[in-house]
Amino acid sequence: MKAPIPQHEEDLVHEYIMRTYLLDVLESDIETIKAAAFKLHDPYLHLVEDVLKKVRIDIRDMKVKMNELKIKVYEQKEVNEDFVQYEYFAHGYQGHMRYWDAALKMHGTKLLEKYFKGKPLQ
Repeated sequence: MKAPIPQHEEDLVHEYIMRTYLLDVLESDIETIKAAAFKLHDPYLHLVEDVLKKVRIDIRDMKVKMNELKIKVYEQKEVNEDFVQYEYFAHGYQGHMRYWDAALKMHGTKLLEKYFKGKPLQ
């Protein structure tokens, strides 16, 4: 169910969700990279750590904006094996966004590619 909020606020919620998803993925990937037997281990680790730092800064800035707009996004809940749902509150309304796992992964991949290329976001 969508809350009756302006499109730019709905977009902010979506972008926040995408970045928190990417944050979780990258934190997991760092552990995988640390355990991997790369010959040139450090460049991969530094690349992911740099992107992780940028993602955290973007999430922090989004949280500030969401606080100003009185928007709160909650942790993801698994609906079933294929879908996850994020609940949010905005202007006294409750809403949720539901994502298919494959679509979430696709959005996360595209976002990560933008970070790797250093393109400005949003």
